[in-house]
Amino acid sequence: MSVEKKQQLTEKQLTILESEMQKRRKNLVLSYVLLIFLGVLGVHKFYLGKSSQGVKYLVLFIAAWILGAGSVIFGGIGTLMGGEGGGLAAFGMSVLFGVIFIVVLWCFLLYDLFTLPSQVDRINEDIEDEIIAQLMNVNPSMESHQQ
Repeated sequence: MSVEKKQQLTEKQLTILESEMQKRRKNLVLSYVLLIFLGVLGVHKFYLGKSSQGVKYLVLFIAAWILGAGSVIFGGIGTLMGGEGGGLAAFGMSVLFGVIFIVVLWCFLLYDLFTLPSQVDRINEDIEDEIIAQLMNVNPSMESHQQ
């Protein structure tokens, strides 16, 4: 947040700034709730406007599930149906990659668990800077006509 730029705003602009921040501000508590309950799907990243990171979390989760859990389910069905042991190596590699993906995902989630307050603060500062820039670009003569 640029304090100098904020000091240049009129009372009306400050009121507009506060109103817009109330609408657009990201909530830390909601971010944590989304992280804890839906973090593996990247929902907290989508909420914070970091869609590309949200997609990364989602892809890691889906890949881990398909390679890990999917291999266990389908490998077990194949074994029950009399499949040969030749697929056991492929099954093991698939589970290994699934475990690697889930470990990477959990590392990202653990990182987010400890850094989420600073992430939310940074995003809120960016939102405020964007609103201030928009308010400063408004032509003062246009503002007086809107009254």
